[in-house]
Amino acid sequence: HAKRELIRKRTQYPHLARADYGQGEIYRTTLINKLICLFVNKMASLDANGCGIEMEANKPNWYDALNGLPALFGSSLCETFELKRLVLFIKDALIDCRIEQIEISEELHAFISALNEILDISDDFEYWDKSSGLKEEYRQKTKMGFSGREIPIVTDKLHTLFDKALTKLTQATDKAYDKKNNVYYSYFINEVVDFDSIKDHCIWPKKFKQVRVPLFLAGQMHALRMSSGNSEAAKIYQGTKESGLFDKKLKMYKVTASLKSMPEEIGRCRVFAPGWLEHESIWLHMEYKYLLELLKCGLYKEFFEDFKNTLVPFQKAARYGRSILENSSFIVSSAFSDKSLHGNGFVARLSGSTAEFLEIWLTMNTGNKPFILNKNKELNLRFNPILPGWLFDRKGNYSFIFLGKTLVTYHNAKKLDTFGTKGTRISKIFIDSIEINSGIIPSPYAQNIRSRLVKNIDIYLD
Repeated sequence: HAKRELIRKRTQYPHLARADYGQGEIYRTTLINKLICLFVNKMASLDANGCGIEMEANKPNWYDALNGLPALFGSSLCETFELKRLVLFIKDALIDCRIEQIEISEELHAFISALNEILDISDDFEYWDKSSGLKEEYRQKTKMGFSGREIPIVTDKLHTLFDKALTKLTQATDKAYDKKNNVYYSYFINEVVDFDSIKDHCIWPKKFKQVRVPLFLAGQMHALRMSSGNSEAAKIYQGTKESGLFDKKLKMYKVTASLKSMPEEIGRCRVFAPGWLEHESIWLHMEYKYLLELLKCGLYKEFFEDFKNTLVPFQKAARYGRSILENSSFIVSSAFSDKSLHGNGFVARLSGSTAEFLEIWLTMNTGNKPFILNKNKELNLRFNPILPGWLFDRKGNYSFIFLGKTLVTYHNAKKLDTFGTKGTRISKIFIDSIEINSGIIPSPYAQNIRSRLVKNIDIYLD
């Protein structure tokens, strides 16, 4: 049987016709080629309802407690949002680099060309059927290796492809949006409701019924990340706060709403009691991801409304049940039957939520993208703190260590917020003994700071 399969593949794919195929030279290519490869494969993985990305790798994505969902033809809107973000990233990169054409593998070139022909199909099932076929054909061709030959493709053609994809992906996310409640459904079960039987106990699906899994915080986080502005982000925030994802007693955000309506087959999260572990608990890693996106979206007022209620350092130690200097995997929510455990943290850990906390801390202290290039391509440094007045000490000072070396102190005598229309602005900066009457630190000082050669920076807010 193995020999017949080898002969068949050699005949079908001549570039694999060697005795040691799959054992030849390593195919090396560019990052853009790899990113486009990822895009095309995922674009051919939309579910039959044209909404989520299929869990065809037998993995449910970040929320691994949904480990049964892939077997239910599960799909995820979280990946749809991220695919859209990937498309925009590639488009911007090609424009910024002013590249007229790129080289891609001949197998990927054929996949792209074929996918481009069907992206205009409006019928979701028909698109699913044809795109899945193209993906399976591509994987069969590349299962044992690539030919190594590359074909140039004009970037204008890629932009046309990306624009078609963005249209389809926007339609996909719209399908998961609850307009009445301003929230997104994150995960889906796709039931086969009509099929043809074929040999060897296999079926040919003809129709799917999509079932929405109850709300997950992950979907709202990805939606915030891809929101078009403050107005859209504010709607998502308000919708989330009014949904089953918000714990009104603890004033925290639960990782899921109640999953009682779901079968146990969706995964281990369904087995846990509500409020415990991965079912309707406060899962710090995702809650901090959500808070970080609020900050990045510019919802500063909303962010600081949740700040003291959600971050572990502000918890009551007696209720938290452990040191408030360490994070937990999860906090028991008020959905749990034992009220004495509400707000207790379990399973101490330093990963996950700590990464998000550090990015929150850095963004609050420096703003987004502190290092910039001026029109002459010279490195500049621009501090744009996002700090509420109450975080400053009695003298109006606030300090932090930048890049692990430099002590930065903000001097805010009036203890005003550093954001908003009534917020303070930087009036002058002292770098050791050098005074700069601007909010932007030019070269070579910016480079010296980045090289960690500066000990102190004093920034005065007016």
